[in-house]
Amino acid sequence: MDDIENLLSESFSQAGQKQGAVFEAQLVASLMIQSNAFISIKTAAKLCSISRQTIDRRIHQGTFPVPEKLSSEDKAIRKAFRIKDIQQWLNSPLTYRAPQ
Repeated sequence: MDDIENLLSESFSQAGQKQGAVFEAQLVASLMIQSNAFISIKTAAKLCSISRQTIDRRIHQGTFPVPEKLSSEDKAIRKAFRIKDIQQWLNSPLTYRAPQ
């Protein structure tokens, strides 16, 4: 983790705050994709530029990735999407079909 922090601090000092922030965002995105991180429906909606209601509708139509259940209790069901599933959808949103 120290290597990443050093890399970030070097990029801030060399490229200025604005470019450093862009680099940091790209680095975080890359790490999330490599680790196949989970993202919330709110984040998925922002990434895909569609509303949460549209995401729900597309999930039921089979044209959007199905979120994974994170909680074990029935009262408060927490769900999240795998970043790689969202990336697949972003690559071809018009032809995407959720795996059965």
